[in-house]
Amino acid sequence: MFTKNAVWMVMMVALSGCSSVSHQTARDMEADQVAIAGESCTQAVETASTHDELKWGRIVATPVLTVASAGLIPALIGANAALDFADRQNASKMRVACGYEALSHGRILGDVATNAGISMGLTAIDLGLGSDVARVQANSSN
Repeated sequence: MFTKNAVWMVMMVALSGCSSVSHQTARDMEADQVAIAGESCTQAVETASTHDELKWGRIVATPVLTVASAGLIPALIGANAALDFADRQNASKMRVACGYEALSHGRILGDVATNAGISMGLTAIDLGLGSDVARVQANSSN
């Protein structure tokens, strides 16, 4: 049981990445562009650390709470999706404040939906429902 949960947690970390989208966006911006863009850009870049801390909390808390109670799974997936959306929205606002093009709303929603789907798939596998999920996917693609 412990090994299965440890593997699930490693897969979750590998698939989710190590830093938030806001942190990645701030890291990818040119330092001179941030300086030229002004105070609003600097303040927006500073918000990245908050989303990074939330991301690390999610990486640790989600597997622990999933193991603690399978009844929390829908709430965890919803909470993670909401925090993922907030992180991506923050990254988009940061880009605008620093003079870059905003992330499209469709891209943000698509990425959040993809991540939520991966979470549901990993949860189904962890709960032993993997074959049922595969059968549903096969039936829906016909």
